[in-house]
Amino acid sequence: LLPCSAQDEARFRELGVPAEKIFTTGNIKLDVTIPLLSAGERANLRRELGLPAGPVLLGSSTWPGEPEALLAALQHTRERGVQCSLLLVPRHAERRVEIERLLRKSGLRHHLRSRGAAAGEVDVAVGDTTGELRKLTQLADLVFVGKSLPPHTEGQTPVEAAALEKPIVFGPGMGNFRMIAADLVRRGAARQVADAAALAEEVQGLLRDASRREALAVAAAHWHRENTGAVARTLGVIQDALRKGA
Repeated sequence: LLPCSAQDEARFRELGVPAEKIFTTGNIKLDVTIPLLSAGERANLRRELGLPAGPVLLGSSTWPGEPEALLAALQHTRERGVQCSLLLVPRHAERRVEIERLLRKSGLRHHLRSRGAAAGEVDVAVGDTTGELRKLTQLADLVFVGKSLPPHTEGQTPVEAAALEKPIVFGPGMGNFRMIAADLVRRGAARQVADAAALAEEVQGLLRDASRREALAVAAAHWHRENTGAVARTLGVIQDALRKGA
């Protein structure tokens, strides 16, 4: 048996599996390799999106209700003197219609990436394309992980943001990644907030304090490095078993 965590290993032992039959390899989902953009590529992408100078808050894989919370966080942060912008990446690109309706109502300058390069600077850029989240994440100064604010309970993955050494914030609903989320928080690599109001307060605090963001980012990168290698360990156990069975 190849459990991915010490908790799973303990459960197998409780079920009576002999210790010599258990090999804890780690979580293969953490073995992500992300091509990094050059400084020039990041600058070009930022211009294409219309993002001005200043910190960028990324809403990563957002679900209904979360764009509103992020817009409130953007406004809350700007009211405290931080000239930041918002990069919204909805989990489903087809939600662009309702998101654009929300943005028009807000009065903020905005642009949808699916329409090509922005004509000028915007307050909110919408990454309504497919397969670009890892690239867009590289522009972020702070990442909010979606599907985690009430009423959502499942959560999206924070692994890519950690691998890219980004400070991370998420809500209480990280059910699909509860062990990873708990470990990130425990290690000082992420902050968890209870609701939209707490998100706004946490965002403004972090975007006003580069040293706090840096501490989270360094911890996230360290956490990711320590938890990679599961694929190699898994293959090693399988290859050893095949050799013994040959």
